[in-house]
Amino acid sequence: MGLGASKRKNEPAEFTRRHPHFRHFIEVAPGFWNYRTDFFVGSVLNVKTHMSVLLLESGDFVAVDAALLTPEAKNELDELTTSGEKLVASIHTHPFHTRAIPAFHAAYPVARHRKFYGCPRHIKLISEDTNGSTIAWEGDLNKCSVRSLFAPDIEMRIPAGSEFVDPKPAHRNHFCGVFLYHRLSKTVVQDDTVLYVRQPGLLLQMFGFSEFTMHFNPSIRGPGLHPTEEAPIDFLDWFHKLLEEWDFENLISAHNGGCFGIAKETAFALITAQEPFLRKLSRKNAARAGRDSGSPDLQDEADDTPHGWSENLMHTECG
Repeated sequence: MGLGASKRKNEPAEFTRRHPHFRHFIEVAPGFWNYRTDFFVGSVLNVKTHMSVLLLESGDFVAVDAALLTPEAKNELDELTTSGEKLVASIHTHPFHTRAIPAFHAAYPVARHRKFYGCPRHIKLISEDTNGSTIAWEGDLNKCSVRSLFAPDIEMRIPAGSEFVDPKPAHRNHFCGVFLYHRLSKTVVQDDTVLYVRQPGLLLQMFGFSEFTMHFNPSIRGPGLHPTEEAPIDFLDWFHKLLEEWDFENLISAHNGGCFGIAKETAFALITAQEPFLRKLSRKNAARAGRDSGSPDLQDEADDTPHGWSENLMHTECG
């Protein structure tokens, strides 16, 4: 799917960590903690998942996404946030990262000082936590006013050219999610639009993914982008603008890890490598529109890269 910088090994920078004894919530950049844990697809394939906790200038914290917490991980999160007293928001950025939201709300429920924000799909489908309590969503990330609530500490953007509100089909279209930039740590966190592969498992190796490489989600070939002439160019321009306006060094993805120190240059190399494909896809979409074929398939040739989940709607979630 096109690499960024080729196989440049990288690790989080050396700095004085606030809680060096933590073993689960790892401070990968100043003021940015990332927690990774198991997530099984079909009870067999462990694709891993994650969540992050971000320090605000006020001294409060924001959680980004949710993952099932082990007792040890919860102890660390309690220590970090003073048993949740300083956890002021829980922001859920990907439509199909849903499984841990009920349990996380049960542990850190909506309160006077803590609000939950989510994608339209979260707000539509998830209304109750594991204790049976109502999840009172404070805001919809599809609204610009909600995405700007934590500026300038945090900026959020939604990729152009893709479907955020109601991605279809549910088992294949996991391309779009909110990109979130944490200014203090110079870190971008997003789930599935950009994949950073640190240590590929056997399945990814079989499909040509190597260690320390950056890719777009394979569904960029279809159905990740709208099947229009404009969508691939809109995404191309959106990604270039993000690179121009966000001063980041690190990029965190959900299932394979993070790119540290060299993320911006690696992302630039990725979009440069993929620009010819995106322009070709734009031309193909225009030609299809001219033929009025009505086909939802964006590709002329077969794409056997693994990017689908179960067609069973109970198993479409990826985090």
